[in-house]
Amino acid sequence: MGLLVSVASCANNEPRLPEPEPPPEKPQLFGRAVLPADTFAEGPASGEFSGTNKNGVQIPFAKQPVQGFSAVLDNRDGSYLVMSDNGYGSMENSADFHLRVYTVRPSFKSKQGGSGSLAVEKFFELRDPDKKVPFAITNHFTAERVLTGADFDIESMQRTQDGTFWFGDEFGPFLLHTDNTGKLLEAPIPLPDFENEGRQLRAPQNPFSEEASAVRVMNAVRTHARAHGNRKAPVFSPAYALIDDANAATGVPNRLAPPAGSGVAASTSDIFNVASLHSAGYPVVPWTVNDPAAMKGLLALKVDGIISDQSDVLFQAVRDFDANGDGTPGDFLDADGLIDRTKFDAQGHRGSRGLRPENTLPAMEAGLDNLVTTLETDTGISTDGIPVLDHDPRIEAAKCRRADGTPYTTADQVLVKDLTVAQVQNQFICDLLLYKDPGRTVQTYPAQSNDRSLSPVSVAFAANKGLPDAYTKPTLQNLFDFVKFYAEYYKSGAGASHPNAVKRARNAERVRFNIETKINPRAAYAARTLAPAPFAEAVVKVILDNGMAERADVQSFDFRSLLHVQEKYPQLRTVYLFGDSPVYADPSITGSDEGTNLQPEGDHTTPWLGGLPWPYRSTAPGFTFRVLGSGGFEGMALTPDGKKLLPLLEKTLVGGKNKTLLIHEFDIESRRYTGVKYEYVLEEKGTNIGDFILVDDTHGLVIERDGFERDQAVHKAIFEVKLTENGKPVQKRLAVDLMKIADPNGISSGSEGLGVGETFSFPFTTIEDVVVFDRRHIGVINDNNYPFGAGRREGKAEETEFIVIDLDQELGKL
Repeated sequence: MGLLVSVASCANNEPRLPEPEPPPEKPQLFGRAVLPADTFAEGPASGEFSGTNKNGVQIPFAKQPVQGFSAVLDNRDGSYLVMSDNGYGSMENSADFHLRVYTVRPSFKSKQGGSGSLAVEKFFELRDPDKKVPFAITNHFTAERVLTGADFDIESMQRTQDGTFWFGDEFGPFLLHTDNTGKLLEAPIPLPDFENEGRQLRAPQNPFSEEASAVRVMNAVRTHARAHGNRKAPVFSPAYALIDDANAATGVPNRLAPPAGSGVAASTSDIFNVASLHSAGYPVVPWTVNDPAAMKGLLALKVDGIISDQSDVLFQAVRDFDANGDGTPGDFLDADGLIDRTKFDAQGHRGSRGLRPENTLPAMEAGLDNLVTTLETDTGISTDGIPVLDHDPRIEAAKCRRADGTPYTTADQVLVKDLTVAQVQNQFICDLLLYKDPGRTVQTYPAQSNDRSLSPVSVAFAANKGLPDAYTKPTLQNLFDFVKFYAEYYKSGAGASHPNAVKRARNAERVRFNIETKINPRAAYAARTLAPAPFAEAVVKVILDNGMAERADVQSFDFRSLLHVQEKYPQLRTVYLFGDSPVYADPSITGSDEGTNLQPEGDHTTPWLGGLPWPYRSTAPGFTFRVLGSGGFEGMALTPDGKKLLPLLEKTLVGGKNKTLLIHEFDIESRRYTGVKYEYVLEEKGTNIGDFILVDDTHGLVIERDGFERDQAVHKAIFEVKLTENGKPVQKRLAVDLMKIADPNGISSGSEGLGVGETFSFPFTTIEDVVVFDRRHIGVINDNNYPFGAGRREGKAEETEFIVIDLDQELGKL
């Protein structure tokens, strides 16, 4: 049956295998080479999102860490290919870790000699310059599109006879196929769910699910920003009902099942996870939240801010929140009783739409009166290129009236872009209250008022600046001027005697601005506004002319305008809005909207997302995550004839047999899973596998382990397995207990820590590499999870150890 052998050559750095002799009474250490934990290779800084310093290691790193290794291949020239996995253990913290395969050359310490060192010679990176990956990746907008640990979690590797490589991934799980330089040759190949026809087996990090897509999209735009010198983390700003756990926390319903004929799939709302986004380095500021219970629930989820129509209710919620749980509220307030924006960003939506007509000076005044930290607003661009505060492309008859009293109806509505600023401000007054019914009997916002006596600063400002009315539609320049005027009004003007004058003046002097470029690029609507680049230019000019770069953000649902800002104006922070108000296939159906930015347009992602794909409404429960996190292709064997891959899932499937893992057969030529599968049953103390390779047509090796290190580690073992019938468990026998390896030759002597000496052990959490030299000798490498593993010495980052074991029983005889 032809044993696959990596026979030692005469090279000095190969393990010098002995002449045939009887096997040892029990497995023993034959050779050992060690790579220091703090080993780095050229490349960009890494580890920014991996937390605080760990095990004596200073984080982040100036270069790329070489370790840890999750697969090994023998080059048969004394060197080996070792594959680094996804970096720091999760999709969220590994966007700056490049996926690489290193060439290493060990000088095994054995009884024949050897230095015990492991030299790193070179590497290649996995990359996707031909855009084979159909979802957002970290380096999405770069030419080489180097793949990172936030894109894939590669855990297994094989090289076929044509010199190309196959990698097993855990995030999909996927199979990846590259050439011998790491360039991706085809799209990632998913794993079918043979128990549920037409579906795929998916892990929680699967990029074809909405739940795993927010971090991927944000990684792409952050990398784009940084490539142009912008180090400010872009803000993730979703409709709050789409936040995972917001429903439980606030009682907000899921995305409702759409009506018949809508053409829109029913979907869960639990798609954006605050903790996940935070781990990846993104502030989360949801919109639009008006209910006190909803605010409290979101505060408990540790969002970084809230956008609300009800600035008064929002301030109360923040004031009354006990962030540290000590029983005393007010943790987000500073010594002056103002909200500390470094702790929480309370934003007044369109000023304070729930209290005054939106995007007017009185609405901004109401927001300032209620001490918001940020005034949120929308802009449109007039025909003379001036940003005007306006949510809608047209001057809406429901919100504005003609200044001369002539009728103005929906049929009369004009586009902002077709009017000059003078026409906008002289012809319209936007003081109408919003109503739920055509008869205008039930107000949308019961507290909304246009009583000018409630807006004294706006009235005074309009008179001072010669505006026709306090409710004249303001320009962005008017807004900046108004806030300065407001501060002076309460600092030394007519409002100085007000009980809250000091607070209001101080807050206005530091209040920030969140300014939206209001664009809808869908084909039916795109002509209503200016194109994204000139739109953004007009807004940014006003920001910079007023010296507001540190106090103003540019936000949009239209990512094209934000990408333009990032390219041209790296001093500005960008805010990415996410929403789902679908347009139905039949727009006449009640509830049909204009689509927002997640819904595709036809067969393609909407232009709103700037070329970034989005798996619209592909969510649980319709697509159940049966593969557990870190449960994908940890091991992957190649058949001796080079025709089939046998990827092995690391963990049991949801709904699968207890402690039973699946090996699937993949035919390389046809690029299809054959449906043949084998079961691997874990031992009682086993929780995961670490690697799987074949040594001949039917025999193989599997690393099995528990999830502990040092003294708690009990089960670290390599089993010889034999493939049996389709659908049946493989036969298995213990080949070596990695916690009990004899070391009669003192190979580990001189080393420090647990598990060295006469009885050598591998007390590491993860051991993920095995290679066969001959029927008696195998090589094993630990994955040190740098810098998190500390298997030998507590508080000391573990090294990578490449050991050679002389087995007590030859392989291939099970």
